[in-house]
Amino acid sequence: MSDRLDMDRLEQERIVKRTRWLVWAESLIILGLLVWVSLEYENNLFLQSWAKSNVGPVSFLLNGTLAGLYAGALLGYTVAKYGGRRSEEEKILESLKKKSLS
Repeated sequence: MSDRLDMDRLEQERIVKRTRWLVWAESLIILGLLVWVSLEYENNLFLQSWAKSNVGPVSFLLNGTLAGLYAGALLGYTVAKYGGRRSEEEKILESLKKKSLS
């Protein structure tokens, strides 16, 4: 019974890992598309006039602002996740050191 539970847990961990990679891949594709749209907006006068007439004041996001915000959010999430993991590992090591000294 426990072998089956271990296999199920291993399968779930594998699925979670694949899902995380898929989310990162999709996020990077979205970032690439935002950069592409920003470059197209900067170089296409028709797109600029269309965006100003149809989207209105939100069209300023197309000049690279939205891509920058998205890239900053991805970078911030990555740094926060790595920093949090690092501090958790340090806490575990400190607690193990305290237990070994006691």
